[in-house]
Amino acid sequence: MPSRHRFTALAFLGSFLAFCLELSAAKLLLPRLGGTAFVWTGATTFFQAALLLSYLYARRARSLPRAHLILAVLPLFFFPLALPARSEGPLLELLRDLALTAGPAFFLLSTTVLVAQTWLGDEDGYHLYAASNAGAFAALFVYPLILEPLLPLSAQSRLWLFLYAAWAALLASCAPDSVSVRAETGRAATARERLQWLLLSAAPCAAMLAVTNQLSMNFAAVPLLWVLPLAAYLLTLVLNFKKKPWYPERLNQLLLPLAGIAALFAAAALWFGSGALAGLLDLGKFGYLLFALFALCMIFHRSLAARRPDSARAMGSYYAWMAGGGLAGSAAVALLVPILGRSVPGGALDWTAVAALAAAAVLARDWENSGPARAAAGAVAAGLLTVGWLAGTWRSARTAYTARGFYGVNAVQDADGVRSLYHGNTEHGAQSLDPARAGEPLSYYSFSSPLGDAWRALGGSWKSVGAVGLGAGTIAAYAARGSTVDFYELDPDVADIAARWFTYLSSSLAETRVILGDARLSLEAAATPDYDVLILDAFTSGAVPVHLLTEEAFASYRRRLRPGGVILVHVSNRYLDLRPALAASGRASGLRGVSRRRAFATDGGEAGLSAWVALSAEPRNIAALEKVGWVSLDALPRVAAWTDGHASLLSALSL
Repeated sequence: MPSRHRFTALAFLGSFLAFCLELSAAKLLLPRLGGTAFVWTGATTFFQAALLLSYLYARRARSLPRAHLILAVLPLFFFPLALPARSEGPLLELLRDLALTAGPAFFLLSTTVLVAQTWLGDEDGYHLYAASNAGAFAALFVYPLILEPLLPLSAQSRLWLFLYAAWAALLASCAPDSVSVRAETGRAATARERLQWLLLSAAPCAAMLAVTNQLSMNFAAVPLLWVLPLAAYLLTLVLNFKKKPWYPERLNQLLLPLAGIAALFAAAALWFGSGALAGLLDLGKFGYLLFALFALCMIFHRSLAARRPDSARAMGSYYAWMAGGGLAGSAAVALLVPILGRSVPGGALDWTAVAALAAAAVLARDWENSGPARAAAGAVAAGLLTVGWLAGTWRSARTAYTARGFYGVNAVQDADGVRSLYHGNTEHGAQSLDPARAGEPLSYYSFSSPLGDAWRALGGSWKSVGAVGLGAGTIAAYAARGSTVDFYELDPDVADIAARWFTYLSSSLAETRVILGDARLSLEAAATPDYDVLILDAFTSGAVPVHLLTEEAFASYRRRLRPGGVILVHVSNRYLDLRPALAASGRASGLRGVSRRRAFATDGGEAGLSAWVALSAEPRNIAALEKVGWVSLDALPRVAAWTDGHASLLSALSL
């Protein structure tokens, strides 16, 4: 292979492996950290920090090829990926686990282009960046659509290790015996230029994570949704960082008003709140959020590319400041917003951070221009800050309380005589504000729901109940005097809200207990078969905690069930049909399943659909439910059971 082609292959493979590693490492951490959408934003911040460190390292290591080759071997000792012992604090645990698993390899892979450019002696090296971008896009396509659906994590890790060894061998074949790095000449970058590079990089990265947060919290925290905003972000880098951009400047002038139209769609979804139009706008988030992200990234990345320095001395710090801006934007959304935005509803503060960074970038970019340009920049910045302020301070008149934490955004809303708990945009329990009806379960859990059917048919013998997911505590309303109900809840905010804002727990006839922590770990801690029924109701907004629905999870549930016990799973979801996957997991554990869906109307007149699945090894339980209208899962298409190492939501999509 000619030398130039070897370097091109090296750049492609290094970027492909780096992006696959990002996705697989975050997927590995999802079960441990509760399947929350914030796993990816935290992981992205970590990898942005590793990217910055790799750029700073590469500027010095490129002249020491032998030392660099020795370091390139070290990540092999961190594979296959395995998580260390748990620690306190989910965010600190996330960052620590990444540092002890994927961090070293990602760090080395991220140096590829800068090191290869010096070794090749190509001052421009654009073809290396083009190959690197191609590798990134290949990873974003291959991982969620091919590797994740087809291979378990263990096989992914072995394949990745093989390809990393190939990359290391290719790196060794490209390494020269010695390198003479040319002295960086020309003027140094000014403080204003560095500030521009920082802010013009920070705003798009913050927007990318804000979009990812919204899609993950409303749909599912899975690589398939992580890669869509990341691909839009990378595409704008490719389009703008060619020697000659691939589109006319006039397109940039049209993007800002078009992005404003997309923002109006987002505002409409927020305003209407519910109903058919809101549902259509909610599903349209895939379109208008990604377009708004694309427009913003195009505008700022075009400005960033136009400010590439012409001196080698300034170019040396250009990419480091870009990486620093990416880290600043990521940290603003992943670290600063959750700390400052405890009482801000939804993802509003995410967009406040984006607006503030975008306003600062516009001012830094245009303030040195003529008077009219400076005035226009000030007007745009003022508009961005106003929109950000309105988003951050907006609170529905119905919202009585909001709490944001690592596991998401919870809100208590009062409307039409009903108090509801929302996680993201999904209801997780409701209670009548009329004292005479306060003990009546509502919405998905009403007496006329499939849960009510199951309790009437089988609940007479249920003395010990386990519930994974607390919500408002509605399930406690079903329990009889003398029985016990154990709730397993991951999010401390939910436990606080259920105790302070709802009375299902305090007024229950049963003895109730709330056990904080990951439900699987808590259930696996004791092998005693404690429960007559185990109820899984742990959805995160509209998303699905896949790790609670795997074959391994059901094996642990089965160990906690008494003979003849039942597992009830709440599967109401707007975009996913989980019944085939549950049927497969049930069969793997020796359980038969039935399901039922039933429409309900809230006191406010809104229609909903309550869907449940029941699984049991006792034929009499299944027969009793079939008598009251439940349908066997045996008629559904057969799919492979999800496992901790292999689960893909592609097969469950139902749009």
